Amino acid sequence: MAGLFGALLCGVVTARMLLPDDRGVLAILITTVTIVSLVSGLGTNISLRILLPRDPRVTMRGYAKTSLWLGALQLVFLILVSYFLLGAIDVHLGVNEVIFGVLPLGLAAFFANQTADALSATGYPSRASMANSVGFGVTAAALIAFWLLGSGLLAALLAYTAGFTTRSVIAISIIGKSVVLKTTEPRSGGTKELLRAGVGLMGMNLGQSITYRLDQYLLAALADTRAVGLYAVATTPASLIQVVSNSVGQVAFRDSAQNQFGRKKLLTFVLGAAGVTAAYAAVMYLAAPWLIPLVFGQEYVPAVDIVRVLALAEVALSPYLVLSRAVAGAGHIKLSSLTGVVGMAAMSLFLLLFIPGSGGLGAAWACVTGYATMSLFLICGILIIRRRRPSNTPRHRKASIGPPRVSGRPRRRRDPSASPIASENSHKVTANNR
Repeated sequence: MAGLFGALLCGVVTARMLLPDDRGVLAILITTVTIVSLVSGLGTNISLRILLPRDPRVTMRGYAKTSLWLGALQLVFLILVSYFLLGAIDVHLGVNEVIFGVLPLGLAAFFANQTADALSATGYPSRASMANSVGFGVTAAALIAFWLLGSGLLAALLAYTAGFTTRSVIAISIIGKSVVLKTTEPRSGGTKELLRAGVGLMGMNLGQSITYRLDQYLLAALADTRAVGLYAVATTPASLIQVVSNSVGQVAFRDSAQNQFGRKKLLTFVLGAAGVTAAYAAVMYLAAPWLIPLVFGQEYVPAVDIVRVLALAEVALSPYLVLSRAVAGAGHIKLSSLTGVVGMAAMSLFLLLFIPGSGGLGAAWACVTGYATMSLFLICGILIIRRRRPSNTPRHRKASIGPPRVSGRPRRRRDPSASPIASENSHKVTANNR
């Protein structure tokens, strides 16, 4: 709940602090640094969560070293993007905004992303949520201070930088005291394994991230930054409920990676997250007409209808947020990546069809259809995987996923046929991605 309140407070203060045009620029910049961070990470944040419980060569120390030189790569990439891509979508930035705003924001976002997944990989998803909540609190406090001082866009960038940095510091301090770090010894080969599996997961990791943010990019390209500003304000209350599905998905990821996930448990997770999201969407539909002008200001009244449609989009997205993490945790890299690519293609098509005639409202309806396509595609993929399991596989047969551990606590074994997303090749996942 603290994270929900912090995210909402940040959205409210930025809307009060900036006019719709600058609010749109801020949304595009945050979207840009987030995507660049994921590209520069080369999927290592996700591959760590899959390989750390299975492959003894993959250690937290090796991941830290890999993240450091990937962070340097991210800085170079961000400089190029700042001057070329942002200029192409008519977001003109001065040297001060790029050097003192965008670059620090990009680095902070990169390490916040890498350390958050490291916390989840070591078995601390609740502490990752706590770090996220504290980060939002720091951002909100900085935004309020800058707002009272009458500051503008550059100050808002610095506020978000402070929040991302806080998340990284908290995560690093927790990992430094963890049992996983203290009981593992450095081994060779881990970096190659992280990169090899990470690149294979880029379709899922990057594809999903672009899919979730493509609406703002195409809206900026096909409309203007004011339309993006209105749309960004609409996404703030609509997407708050996404934290429920994301949190459930994080638990599903780890349980699936440890082969401790059954069909009944998965169904409970999906229906529970979707039910809570649907209830929130109904409340938001009724409350939006008075909530938006009251909280964000009268200049954002055109965002009311967009909020209502985006709340419906969150209902369509909820099953995907849970299932995609369960599939990735089980090691089905091809399906995970394919769903990201399919989602990106579907969203691109729907956005190009709906935005020219309806602007921000069209982008919201594109999200509804695009997210529904992603969820249905993934459900079909899971059903296909289950049907490929040989019918003569003994249900009492014991098997493990990945290579056996050579040191430390013995891994828990479980019948792979009990998993709702297991297949006859599930025990080969790690080996096939080396």
